[in-house]
Amino acid sequence: MDISRTEVEDTMIELYLVKPNEMIEIPTESITWTGQRYKAARKIMANVLYTDKGGLQYTKVEEGNTVLFKWKGKELFRGTVFSKNKSKSGLLNLVAYDMLHFLLVNKDVYVFNKRRADQIITRICRDFQIPYASIANTGTVLNEIHTNEMTLYDMALSAIINTEKQSGIRYNLLSEKGKLILEEQKIPSDQWVLETGVNLIDYNYSTSIEETATQVKLVSGDEKTPISVTVTDSDGQKKFGVLQHFEKVTDQLNRAQMTSRANTLLNQKKGIQKELDTTSLGIPEIISGKPIYVIENEIGVKGTHYVDEDTHTFKGEHHEMQLKLITRNTRAVL
Repeated sequence: MDISRTEVEDTMIELYLVKPNEMIEIPTESITWTGQRYKAARKIMANVLYTDKGGLQYTKVEEGNTVLFKWKGKELFRGTVFSKNKSKSGLLNLVAYDMLHFLLVNKDVYVFNKRRADQIITRICRDFQIPYASIANTGTVLNEIHTNEMTLYDMALSAIINTEKQSGIRYNLLSEKGKLILEEQKIPSDQWVLETGVNLIDYNYSTSIEETATQVKLVSGDEKTPISVTVTDSDGQKKFGVLQHFEKVTDQLNRAQMTSRANTLLNQKKGIQKELDTTSLGIPEIISGKPIYVIENEIGVKGTHYVDEDTHTFKGEHHEMQLKLITRNTRAVL
């Protein structure tokens, strides 16, 4: 399909190559913008023009360049080009990730002694030259941490999760305008709504007990002094039988801490597991981790869900999104 530069420029998509003292617009056919909870970086896949019919080359984009994506004048993404692929048609497909990707691709070993999560994240960013802006003071001092070889992202996420365990306050690590930020997660007073006949185009709703647990057993300690904790969902066992989730815990936890962790796991795994995948008109504010209120009377769904995965597709004046939704916005227990 031939696309003229004029047709591309008439769209609501704006993609720029960011230079130290200027921004150069890149003629763009379409952009897919995606993310997933606790899977580090968001990314864009953009189909851009690199030559016209006469062979004239448009804006040259290279790996390592910074690109900025706007929709209807609002910045949605800023990140680094990691790969590109050219086709004979004159289209170039480029893939760019936001700054969280640098936490994912780098590994190291650290010892953090009595540090807060924000101090750990700031140290990592400085060591690896990762730009950061607003890093919230998490307030909670964590015990001495010895990390094995792991990604920087896993280190940061572990510190955030351990902070939540001690303080009950949840923090999110994000990338905004090319810099990392750490902020306290707050539940919005208003929520966007998906509803059939309004903006919900299609859905797929599935239920299962394949991953359900009606009993959780945790064991820690050595053979001489083992600690074993078991918690049960009696109502679930009456319906589904005994479905045990077992874990060997390597952390140094007392019985009360073990019981707390077991109950957290049980709350995550009990009951019928439900998955709702939707296709709808696009809402730029709805990305992974965000809440959205869903109304679909045919399957009896009405209430708040959380976005586990999101894929936003932009082409011309059209914006559509595919969401994988869950009912509980829980983190994995580390």
